[in-house]
Amino acid sequence: MSARDSILATLRRNSPPPADHPLPEPAVLGEADASPERFSASLLQMGGTMLDRQQGATLDQAIALRFPKPGLMIRSLVPEATGTVRIADLPTPQAAEPVDVTIVRAAFGIAETGSIFLSEAQLHLNAIAHLTQHMVVLLDPAQITANMHTAYLRPEFHTARYGVLMSGPSATADIQGVLIRGAQGVRSLTVCFAPE
Repeated sequence: MSARDSILATLRRNSPPPADHPLPEPAVLGEADASPERFSASLLQMGGTMLDRQQGATLDQAIALRFPKPGLMIRSLVPEATGTVRIADLPTPQAAEPVDVTIVRAAFGIAETGSIFLSEAQLHLNAIAHLTQHMVVLLDPAQITANMHTAYLRPEFHTARYGVLMSGPSATADIQGVLIRGAQGVRSLTVCFAPE
């Protein structure tokens, strides 16, 4: 057993059950608007994009228009899109490194920030959220919550072992205010409203 495995096993053995230490009820503050329009506007402010689907176009066709470069490695984690790579072919983070586009369904979105929530339940390989070049996220408009206060009440925050909130593509800015997108993670984040 490696030192890492030994440390993690010790932490798991000695972690108290969640019921022993209930969390306080958070105050629900802020605007209650959980509309898709507010989510879209916030996502665009954060550098993300909405996927335009022509009437009658399939998700695969819309993704092909969004990413027209031939030969892209596309990993789909949703039944609505096919992709070119199976989940079983990417058993480790190292195997996921060359993935160009990942298609995933978010557990929920946050209208105030234009954020989407992903956990191990959606990703199957946590590193894919940061290693893929471009991410296409399906979001059920009924699963949009108003803000971080209401998002915290969602069950995913209490059941997920891993979770990430993404608000547009990765970005960094230096002291002179030069903004660079895609610096440490996904270069683009595209959201498509798709009811489950």
